Amino acid sequence: MEQQNQPQHIPQPAEEDEIDLVEIIRFLWDSRKTILIVIGIFVVMGLFVALFSTPQYKVEARILPEIQQQRGGASDLLRQFTGSSRIGLGSEGSEALRPDLYPRIVQSTPFFLHLLEQEIEVSDVDEDVTVQQYLEEHIPFSVAGAAMRYTIGLPRTMLGGVRSLFTSPDEETHPLPLRQERISRLTREQNEIIKGLRDRISADMDMQSWVISVSAEFPDPVATAHIADLTLEYISDYTVEYRTEKAQGDLNFVKERHEEKKAEFYEAQIRLARFRDANKNIVSATVQTEEERLVDEYNLAFSVYNNLAQKLEETRMRVQEETPVVKILEPVKVPVERSSPKRARLMVIYTFLGGVLGVGFVFGRREFWKLKERLKE
Repeated sequence: MEQQNQPQHIPQPAEEDEIDLVEIIRFLWDSRKTILIVIGIFVVMGLFVALFSTPQYKVEARILPEIQQQRGGASDLLRQFTGSSRIGLGSEGSEALRPDLYPRIVQSTPFFLHLLEQEIEVSDVDEDVTVQQYLEEHIPFSVAGAAMRYTIGLPRTMLGGVRSLFTSPDEETHPLPLRQERISRLTREQNEIIKGLRDRISADMDMQSWVISVSAEFPDPVATAHIADLTLEYISDYTVEYRTEKAQGDLNFVKERHEEKKAEFYEAQIRLARFRDANKNIVSATVQTEEERLVDEYNLAFSVYNNLAQKLEETRMRVQEETPVVKILEPVKVPVERSSPKRARLMVIYTFLGGVLGVGFVFGRREFWKLKERLKE
């Protein structure tokens, strides 16, 4: 009984782990030649990519959007000229487009579809081309992109090839029209181009200073500058349209009513003048009553016309005040130095990748031979 109650010796897992770690280090040291060969292959590959990859040029521009718009000098000036204190041009301090939404505007599909149709200048090209033509015809072959595609991105490339086997060419190049105009359907080529543009065009916001930074990166410096400028222009136009859409709609409505009432006022004026000319020397109660009716119509038409004319000026001032200001802090400049490839970083990445694959290869080979021996037994 005493022997049964005695504690049994339990092996310490730490010692086993230490022994396994030593064996792993010894195995890696014995396989160092194979690992160094794999690393050397990837170092040569990284050096080739770093030396022969297509240079990229990056443009960065900064803008300061308007945070809040308050009623200011335009409405005060209008009140001074009209002498009216009841002129209202909207609510005080109407909010502008939130600055944190500007990066989402640049990454939206409507922006990229708009950008693809714009014409830009390209170095060594005599005439302007659209952005889509530039992306499809004038971007040189990238060794780095091909190497990344067939090394790290090989699974994705194979998946895309398999998917294309089950895709009809007609469906790929000629998508069916949709009944709703607000719903867009892209071709596979457009979808791939937009995916690439999302990696090349971006916008960031500094939460402290509210400064929006827009960047674009392409192989051609002149094309890069034009695309960055088109991005700034789209942001500015989008902001103006967002802020003034309601006021502009009201202005168009008041313009139409103003033109209608103007025509009615002129007609009432002409009818009254013609009636007075036709009945100049006639004294009659019927004539007097008819004249009073025409005068009432004239006064009513004039009153409505005059109120709409005043309302038209109010609405014009409101549109002016609702129009935001987007100040360019750092304008677009044609880059003179390339932004990539970064040769040192590429060499580090490929060296690390070669080391990981080399270690994985030697361990995989060892497990393969172990499995083969077990199968023989």
